[in-house]
Amino acid sequence: MRASPLARYSWSMFDWANQPFYTLITTFVFSYYFSQVFIADDVRGPELWGYTQTIAGLSVALLSPILGSIADLRGNRKPWIMFFSIVFVISMCFLWFALPGAPNGVWLIMIAMTAATAAIAFAEVFNNAMLPSIETEDKVGYLSGLGYGLGYFGGLVALILFLIFFVNAEVPPFGLNAETFENIRIVGPIGAFWYVLFIIPFFMFTPDVKSIQISVINSIRQGLQNFFNTIRKVSDFKNVITFLFARMFYQDALNAMFIFGGIYAAQVLDWGFQELLILGIIVNIFAAPGAILGGWFNDKIGAKRVVMISVVGLMVTAVMAVSITRDTLFFVIPVDAYSYKVNEYTFGLYESIGEVVYVLVVIFLGTFSGPAQAASRALMSNIAPRKYITEFFGLFAFAGKATSWLAPAIIAFLTAYYESLRIGMGAIIVFTIIGLIALMYVKETRE
Repeated sequence: MRASPLARYSWSMFDWANQPFYTLITTFVFSYYFSQVFIADDVRGPELWGYTQTIAGLSVALLSPILGSIADLRGNRKPWIMFFSIVFVISMCFLWFALPGAPNGVWLIMIAMTAATAAIAFAEVFNNAMLPSIETEDKVGYLSGLGYGLGYFGGLVALILFLIFFVNAEVPPFGLNAETFENIRIVGPIGAFWYVLFIIPFFMFTPDVKSIQISVINSIRQGLQNFFNTIRKVSDFKNVITFLFARMFYQDALNAMFIFGGIYAAQVLDWGFQELLILGIIVNIFAAPGAILGGWFNDKIGAKRVVMISVVGLMVTAVMAVSITRDTLFFVIPVDAYSYKVNEYTFGLYESIGEVVYVLVVIFLGTFSGPAQAASRALMSNIAPRKYITEFFGLFAFAGKATSWLAPAIIAFLTAYYESLRIGMGAIIVFTIIGLIALMYVKETRE
């Protein structure tokens, strides 16, 4: 049955609540700070950052399907979301202790970042699984797109506020000391506070499935058995498995773009916090309406077509991104001579045409990333067997994370081996191609 409008919109607030973690922490602020200030090494910084995402990805890949199977047995999903939300919030708060130069060692911060990344991914498994129980099948595309769209709008607001009050402020608020980067390290506690504040409507107004009386131990035992039974009969769900295989690769490519995009721009284009935050604002300006529009197109032309168009866009974006430096376009074309032509139009913020073109490329990333994620969630909701919906959304998370350890690991290895993050980023292109080829064999029908 379709839930009330308040319940549905409250469900979509989950994306609004967690988005600053992805925009401020994972992509545009803390990732740069971790690499360039906390570790302070152009090679070692991205390498260690990649390993945090690798470990988190492995954890989610191994546990998400099992947790989904257990939740299918017990029925209710909110208690799981509450538990992982607590872990998520506490882990973000620990990022405050990332003092410049890592005087207290790197392990505490790496563990906190890994735990936060895994916890919010686990919570998303159960949040995604609630979608079919609150919205009708012909409208899930719109609601899924609305959730991602609100998330991007939330990220946009968070980026603007952080830029104004913490990065560009002559005197940071709350007595924060800019010399020890307290105005940057506060991003963890701010992300935690934001999440706690805006997740409240979800817990108050979105209905949960009724709990089934089964002990935790029995649900774990039966859940594991059901999960392995599903793996054994995987041939009965060939269409879903084909889609999940495709998503493993194109979602991993998308994740890697966001994980390393800020660090890449900082190194290759010599950008600082201000340029990165403005870049993040631009991304979210285009990603938010893109996600909502993509959700609308889901219901008009089908989720699969939206996903394929988005993945092609992401592949082109990845090629363009690694082709650009401050002084070159498309790998070989020198552009330094044209620098003076763009200064008057960019207010001196982006000084070379290479930087301006990189901004345009990131606009494409924002435009296609929203529809890719929203349409993928809607497609999964449309083709997965209803009886195993949470279990399959566990597999959905598995597909989004199963190789998420692989792309960061490959990028980290290539970056360390060649001492070039630009070469490491080339792995993203290969992942999008594999995902696109697999998508061609997916049928948009429920098995």
